[in-house]
Amino acid sequence: MQIQKEADKTVFVANLGSSANEEIIFELFLQAGPLKKVTIARDREGRQRSYGFVYYKHAEAVPYAIALLNGTWLFGRQIRLQYGTGRPLFCIIIKNCSFQLTHLDL
Repeated sequence: MQIQKEADKTVFVANLGSSANEEIIFELFLQAGPLKKVTIARDREGRQRSYGFVYYKHAEAVPYAIALLNGTWLFGRQIRLQYGTGRPLFCIIIKNCSFQLTHLDL
């Protein structure tokens, strides 16, 4: 599926300051591998939001970029990185289960 493949090559970048732009983000994330593009979200009035997406050419660059750059300070703000929309960002908690229950039983 094309959408899934694209998502596997994407890093979500949160806590961007207003001084950050696509060119600066591109140069920073280029350290982890070749990029396709960088986008910073904008609101309806065209003002920059505090998050964006980095699209890599190869999925292997994504975990490396997250390990390398998560927590980096950029213009006085510490950026937070997550896998793009192709990876689950949640967990399921199951309560009141037997201690003998294994993952195979689920």
